Amino acid sequence: MTDDRTDRGGLTCNEVRDLAGSFVLDALDADEAAAVREHLATCPEAHEEIAELGGVVPVLAASVPVVEPPAGLKARVLAAAQADLEDRTRASAPLAEEATAAGAVGPAGTSEAAAPIAFPGPAERERRGRRPVAAWALGIAAVVAIALLGASTLVLRSQLDQAQAYQQSVQAVLDVAAKPGSLTAVLTADGGTGTGLAAIDSAGAVTMAMQDLAPTAGGQVYEAWVIGGDGVPVPIGSFQVGNTGTGSMSGSGVTATSGAVLALTLEAGPGATTPTLPIISKGVATGQA
Repeated sequence: MTDDRTDRGGLTCNEVRDLAGSFVLDALDADEAAAVREHLATCPEAHEEIAELGGVVPVLAASVPVVEPPAGLKARVLAAAQADLEDRTRASAPLAEEATAAGAVGPAGTSEAAAPIAFPGPAERERRGRRPVAAWALGIAAVVAIALLGASTLVLRSQLDQAQAYQQSVQAVLDVAAKPGSLTAVLTADGGTGTGLAAIDSAGAVTMAMQDLAPTAGGQVYEAWVIGGDGVPVPIGSFQVGNTGTGSMSGSGVTATSGAVLALTLEAGPGATTPTLPIISKGVATGQA
């Protein structure tokens, strides 16, 4: 593709492609970012690479599958970046020598440093123009790698938060179970999935923590029940479950004796007075030994 921007000052199309990855990641300094924007505002080229790269990060962050990044991904990206840096260094060495020689002697033969160059001159632009496709490809690879690693970090962070939330719910159950006169129950799945713990203290306060449950939809709730010696189920509280598969509930006013059954059912909405079969999970409440 012909780059006709060189003779008009500012950045060339090739340079913009070279900076595209850093631009969409907001990794350029203020002057470079302004120069890219100025070029995009006046250049007749569409510069699809900006739109393509700009759409990678939010899409991946929202929809990247829960996968572990390949073990060698970081090493490959760093190796590619190092190779690119070495290529740039070799290409810019002659220009640096020319700039040093030109800036070593100032007006009237005095020695002074050359003024900083904000952007590469024509010679460097020409060198960059020989490999814009490779530079653009490296930019895409960097954006994708960073987005994947960032999204994976978010997924791992979310999983850790979920695990901590369940652990806190379990600890709340154990705190109740440690009180004198408390009853505890280990709930196990009754033909499906869903396991957990529950405890009822001597004052009738109940706490339950569950995991491995199917997410609820709409107004659905998981309803907890206590079934005493008379065989009559009494609702003691409900909760909803998200994609984490975990849930917890607490309530009061529960009357239970050792040997009572704690059960969990899936109901169409809160307020159920009789269980909707099948029972999802159940366990027998027992006192401390």
